[in-house]
Order: sequence, then structure tokens, then C-alpha cells
Amino acid sequence: MNIKKILNTYGTTVYLSDTDGWSSNSFKAFIQPVRYKTKLYMQGDYTPIGINKNSVYLYIGPEDHDLTRLSADARINDSDGTGYTVDRAEKIVLNDKVLYIWAIIRKITEGTK
Repeated sequence: MNIKKILNTYGTTVYLSDTDGWSSNSFKAFIQPVRYKTKLYMQGDYTPIGINKNSVYLYIGPEDHDLTRLSADARINDSDGTGYTVDRAEKIVLNDKVLYIWAIIRKITEGTK
């Protein structure tokens, strides 16, 4: 079973967008919470409206939706209406072929851009 078939079978429906009004066709990707094993990331940041837990997620998506080429204002959006910014994205390559896109993404919370 190839990676794209696994994503299409078990993934979440998402699409990409930016602030200029562009959006991609929908596709399937995995979005899962990052579970840190150290206390370094567990505290969150205090803001004027309360604590921000910095909801960080792991993204695995198809190679034909290359997050490494997106602009800084681009977003990943899921079918529940949740938006994510991309903190870091990389192409995972084997024998000069991109297998999938790996990324660390952050949930957009009210009041953030």
C-alpha cells in the first residue's frame, strides 16, 4: 500500500488557502497532536486573555501539496473549520523521489493571525 492510498483511506479532508483568496482543491492528510515527552513544552504561554497551550500538531500529507513552497500567510484548513499555520515543513525523500510532506503545524486560535 503506498502512502497516498493510506492518506486517502484514513486521512482527514483538508485544503490550503492564503489571505489573497486562493485555495487548493481538498485532499487527505494526517493531522495529529504532538505529544511531547518533556515538560519543556507543556507550560504554554500566558497572554492577556489567559493561557495559550500552543496547540502543536504533526502533519503528514501528499507530495503534490508541497507545504515547503507556501507563502507565510498560507493556512491548512480541515473539514471542521479549524485552521493551522505551518511552523516547519520538509519533503521526505527516498531514492530522489518525494514520498510525502512532513510538517509541524500550529492551530489558529481566536485572536491570532
